[in-house]
Amino acid sequence: MVIGHKNPDTDSICSAIAYAQFKRDVAGVAAVPYRAGNLNPQTSFVLEHFGVAVPELVTTLQPRLSDIMIQGADLLVLTEDDTVGAAREIITQRRFAFLPVAGEGGKYVGKISALRLAGLLQDLAELGGKPDTVIRFKSFVGSIGGTVLRGEAPDVFTGSVSLQGFGPVSCGGAVSRLAVVSGSSGMVPDAEFVVVCGTDSEREVSTGSASCVVTTPLSPLEVATRLCLAMPLHDFVERQYPTFKPHELVRDVQKEIRKSNEGGFSVVDDDGFLCGIVTRLSFLTPWKFRVALVDHNELSQCVDGMEEAEVEEIIDHHRLGYRGTDQPITFINKVVGCTATIIAELYQNAGKQPPAPIAGLMLAAILSDTVILQSPTTTPLDHRMAEWLAGLAGEDLKSFGAKMFAAGCAAEGMDPQVVVRQDLKIYEEGGWKLGVSQMETVGFDAFKQVRDALASELESARAEAGCHFNCLMVTDITSSTSLLLCTGEPKILDAITYPRVGDALFEMSGVLSRKKQMMPYLTDLIRQLQG
Repeated sequence: MVIGHKNPDTDSICSAIAYAQFKRDVAGVAAVPYRAGNLNPQTSFVLEHFGVAVPELVTTLQPRLSDIMIQGADLLVLTEDDTVGAAREIITQRRFAFLPVAGEGGKYVGKISALRLAGLLQDLAELGGKPDTVIRFKSFVGSIGGTVLRGEAPDVFTGSVSLQGFGPVSCGGAVSRLAVVSGSSGMVPDAEFVVVCGTDSEREVSTGSASCVVTTPLSPLEVATRLCLAMPLHDFVERQYPTFKPHELVRDVQKEIRKSNEGGFSVVDDDGFLCGIVTRLSFLTPWKFRVALVDHNELSQCVDGMEEAEVEEIIDHHRLGYRGTDQPITFINKVVGCTATIIAELYQNAGKQPPAPIAGLMLAAILSDTVILQSPTTTPLDHRMAEWLAGLAGEDLKSFGAKMFAAGCAAEGMDPQVVVRQDLKIYEEGGWKLGVSQMETVGFDAFKQVRDALASELESARAEAGCHFNCLMVTDITSSTSLLLCTGEPKILDAITYPRVGDALFEMSGVLSRKKQMMPYLTDLIRQLQG
């Protein structure tokens, strides 16, 4: 999985797609890009412009049962009409502990287990004492190599059964509907269906007035066994035992199954349909996601559950803030304006060219993060990679950059909740928790119209995230100036040295970069307050 930070910007999304493509093209790794939040208007424009699909959204990396369960073509499901013999064959050959069973309409009804099949000897002993035994008769005749001498074998037989040598030829005083006799006994049972054992189809058999007569070379004991195996699963299904939902966390289910001796469990959706099964082996195999992080390395910016994933690579251009790892990993961190610049250089170093749409995405990421190469974070490598990628994508740097920012700067009509949260990054410094989001505009007129609503939403987001301070950088790309709208601890606001131009609003001339200008300034501010 290749994934960027929460509240993704254009670099986060495009770099995830580009690095996944690089891993497939150069390393032969089956890498898949994901996103950790909704797209902003600029990123949506970029993906649509280059005809690239939006990555799948992932909100947590805590594995769920749907991630480890046996499902799809690997899932074997029986129905209540299938025979005990069919279940026994699969369970013994594949050494399964159980098989799930579906009922009418395909809904899950229970399971047939190896433990239940172990009780077939008791079913065999009781075969002659039940008035309404159900047999898949045609299937049974085939299993005994039988020949129908008289009448026609029905698909299903229901009634009492008598077994010569295992009990009377009547059941509860009533004449049995099905009698199993030995061909050497000379016995002529008064039954509707007769199975004559130990004989072949050529021999004349005296069977009284039976409407259906079947002969078989097998012994009565063998035939009785096949009768049991020809019973439908309906009466053998175990219907009361724990099931789980596909969205349940693996770690939570693990705790539950330790309380049980069952070999496995069925996973059922809210509508009662089977989704898959999990066995004890499912929890023994590695089930953590293998992840490459792009455009971030701080745990506070990672998708939820990252602490339970195996982070194998990090490609980033921000300050270091990631936790320790258990194993060595690939960690590329460069002082450049954009993560996509690093990925483009990886392509060049490998002697490869990215496909044109991927080149376009990396170009868009560089132009977005460097504000069309104007930001103080811009390096000579950003310039070189942007020019190379522009040629591969068939785009003009300046005109494409202008279109891209125009698509993303339409502040009019935007939901303040979206503006504040779509690019929000959380930082921790000296025990303080800081939230910083940024939006680009063409002029400040649109911002001024929604300022009050943005201030209210900024405070709501601060409270939700538990931050001491939260701010929104509103950057005018035409004047290289940002307005900083703030909320939070008064002593932080009072310590800001930029000109105050309104209530909790500051003008930051020449400030374009959150990473290189805003965050170092706030970090230094916090240290001064602590000192």
